[in-house]
Amino acid sequence: MESKLRERLKLSVVRFSFKKKNGQTRYATGSTNIDMLNLVFGLDLRAFKEETNRDGITTYYDIEKRNWRSLRDESLIEIINN
Repeated sequence: MESKLRERLKLSVVRFSFKKKNGQTRYATGSTNIDMLNLVFGLDLRAFKEETNRDGITTYYDIEKRNWRSLRDESLIEIINN
């Protein structure tokens, strides 16, 4: 499911949920498609560096928080907008 999330984040905006370190469930809306984020949301983001991703960690731009965030792959609960 983690690779599916990464692929979806590259294409569009994705709504998903994951378990935070403190055990709470967090709902997030994000993407890694820089061109689309800049165009649709009027942002001025620089190109995403794939090498900043570590094994087992998915990095994404959180639209609600307006910042880059990451999650541990094993904490992913579900992709909401399939």
